[in-house]
Amino acid sequence: MIRYKFSKPILVACTASMMTLLAPAVNAQNTELKQVFAQLGATPVVRAQFEQQKKLASLNKTYVSKGAVLFSKNQGVLWQIQSPVKADLVVTPRKLVQKTQRTSSQIEVDKTPYGSVATMFLQLMSGNEAALAKNFNVVSANYSPMQWNVSLTPKSNLFKKLFVQVDAQGQRYVDRITILEQANNRTIIRFSQQTAQPQTLTAAENALFQLAK
Repeated sequence: MIRYKFSKPILVACTASMMTLLAPAVNAQNTELKQVFAQLGATPVVRAQFEQQKKLASLNKTYVSKGAVLFSKNQGVLWQIQSPVKADLVVTPRKLVQKTQRTSSQIEVDKTPYGSVATMFLQLMSGNEAALAKNFNVVSANYSPMQWNVSLTPKSNLFKKLFVQVDAQGQRYVDRITILEQANNRTIIRFSQQTAQPQTLTAAENALFQLAK
């Protein structure tokens, strides 16, 4: 950031003028962000199919994974990866659990720098503005009943070393999340066939969430 030297009276006057000009825009942005969260948080259970594309710029290669995702406001997020390998990833506010047919591992969310990214979808779908605000700054937020989008940037220096910006957009639910990472790497997650039914989790789904208790 380039720094300029101002006299104190001029600096105060400029700051006051800028705050006056920016206040309506900031208030409007906060209002639209709350509308996005209110809409997403109104549905306790959402099921969908997903496709994730992770592009590594240095290799000029894109890795694709597909599967099903289950969001439960009371439990967390369950990613059931079907290809290229089968695995279950359970995300709760406290833990990340990865389970395959032969192995199972878990880690506390606050013990990994990727914890904030992993829980971001949970925080979005829960309408948990306070939790999201701990790790992200809101760059922009636009809302209408038919289309909304939110752009976020990381707050801490640790997260800034990992990624640059996160963009989310959707209609009733989240349709797409784009994560711009460092070194021009990019992850895009697209959601389809979203539904709020069935609301009741299966015994197998509940068992997976129990792993993250």
